[in-house]
Amino acid sequence: MSLDMLEPGESGIVEIVDSGTCEIGLSNRLKALGLSASHEVSMLRRGWFGGPLVVRAGRTTEIAIRRSEAAMVRVRRSEK
Repeated sequence: MSLDMLEPGESGIVEIVDSGTCEIGLSNRLKALGLSASHEVSMLRRGWFGGPLVVRAGRTTEIAIRRSEAAMVRVRRSEK
């Protein structure tokens, strides 16, 4: 599943950032923000009307990203 499919309050583990569907610069930026393989992510909020998503990467980094960017990040739900 992709990161944009998580509901607020749900967590997941990043499996891969699909660099085949995005520019290499975007892929590198997402990884630098903490969205890289085997890192935990949590969905905090979803913007209205297709707005940005607020995601926590790791324990402290909160970022807002476009839904189209979140769709490039493959995750699996955490078992909690």
